[in-house]
Amino acid sequence: MVLGICSIQRNRGKWLTEWISFHHIIGIRKFYIYLHKCTDNSIEVIQSLQKNFDIQCFIVPDETWRPQLVCYQHAYQEFGHKIDWISFIDGDEFLFPTHAELLTDVMQEFQYEKLSALGVWWVCFGSSGHVNEPNGLIIENYLYRPSLDFPDNSHIKSIVRGHQGPNFSTGPNAHIFNTIYGTKDESMRDIEFGFTPTLSPSYSKIRINHYVCQSLQYFKEFKQNSGAADAGPSAIRPDDWWIKHDRNDEKDDSILRFLPKLQLLVNQLALTSYE
Repeated sequence: MVLGICSIQRNRGKWLTEWISFHHIIGIRKFYIYLHKCTDNSIEVIQSLQKNFDIQCFIVPDETWRPQLVCYQHAYQEFGHKIDWISFIDGDEFLFPTHAELLTDVMQEFQYEKLSALGVWWVCFGSSGHVNEPNGLIIENYLYRPSLDFPDNSHIKSIVRGHQGPNFSTGPNAHIFNTIYGTKDESMRDIEFGFTPTLSPSYSKIRINHYVCQSLQYFKEFKQNSGAADAGPSAIRPDDWWIKHDRNDEKDDSILRFLPKLQLLVNQLALTSYE
């Protein structure tokens, strides 16, 4: 089974090595990365990572309207026939199996089910009290979140079955797509919208840690005025957005079971980058 991942990234160069390495160790082998309005070293980081990973990288013109949807459509049209499943997530989202070691083990369960996409529920994380952006790994630095019934956890992101050809197209936003058999979650419940508060999120097999806040510094210097890649480029997140999302009520270090493998791979990549 061949798994891919597609993401549009903006100024995530500091965390790209971690993000790609993490998804590699859970079994993803094809990476389709779109860089939009990057003013950092993202392209140099990707070029270095291409020595070790199968990464297709594209530079998205600044003026592209709703660039996330444009990139997702392009990725599926160009590469959807080369993979069995392709995940569509952001650079601040980490997808992983809840109990299995590999994502392939989870996706094998859905290989013969009548669905075109698997909707994976979010778990939002707060700042963990970080005012300034810390060095180190995202998954180590941000370990606190609101309770699992936090309303914004009712979002899903999609893992779409490959080989659907013209039966695939982007939907109204980056969460859900138009497909022939539709989207279901891990409990085989129908998902018709990217935000579904009428269902209780389920995390028994798979989840996404959404590091929606990071530090206050990151929010003020970048995220607040970064717009929305699947909507308007001029969207501004008010301070109330930060107050709503910066919830640090419960410690959740479940993702750290992948930390030893991740640290080893990141360290190996750091050594090879100097060769």
